[in-house]
Amino acid sequence: MPAELGRLALSAGRLAIDTEFMSERRYQALLCLAQIAVPDEGAPEGLRTALLDPIEDPDLDPGPVAEALADRGVEVVVHAGRQDVAILRRTWDTDVTNVFDTQVAAGFLGHGGQIGYAALVGKVLDYEVAGGEAFTRWDQRPLTEQQKEYALADAAHLLELGQVLAAQLEEAGRLEWAREECKPVEASSDEREPDELFRRLGNVDRLKPRARGIARHLVEWRDEAARAADRPAGAIVPDHALIELARRAPASKTEL
Repeated sequence: MPAELGRLALSAGRLAIDTEFMSERRYQALLCLAQIAVPDEGAPEGLRTALLDPIEDPDLDPGPVAEALADRGVEVVVHAGRQDVAILRRTWDTDVTNVFDTQVAAGFLGHGGQIGYAALVGKVLDYEVAGGEAFTRWDQRPLTEQQKEYALADAAHLLELGQVLAAQLEEAGRLEWAREECKPVEASSDEREPDELFRRLGNVDRLKPRARGIARHLVEWRDEAARAADRPAGAIVPDHALIELARRAPASKTEL
């Protein structure tokens, strides 16, 4: 299936994608499902939709779809896609280029910068998107037919939505502005740099220079331990405890 989806995307020059993931109690979000929509003249209404399920099929090779995501000749349509792009970049080891984010586009048309997918589809296309599965444990299998239908609905209207919004932006003379604002979405990543983690540490500026150096090393150690255990960093050592460790600088296990 990924091979056919990739071929269709490259041929049509467009692809819509959405993901379902679980980040609770994990170091990084787990990709549970990818919902794809691509133009297909041979499919009903000219659209092929599909689910790629790496949990149900651990041997799934998303390579052909990943190649399409990285091809600048393919427009990748997402909605509020920063997390989707970050997870796909890490999990599928791919760039995601030429992104058109319908939430970003909606902001330039007066719909508000944080409008949800279902609300935007309702306003722009006058379709009702099925709800009720937003709080599904997407890492549990098997999925029900209702869950699968809900997931597919998140991608089914994205291509049409993107096309209509782009036309409205073109008419308003704002299309290039919107495309420029979509570029940061392409660069989204959930990888964590030690310097950034250290800067986010609360109350670190109150530490003396030596204690700040210790805190910097502790942040790196905690991040490595969290990655190895697939747990949130705060579950390894909470921020306040890390700061206190750095301040006291215990010299032995007994002091620790």
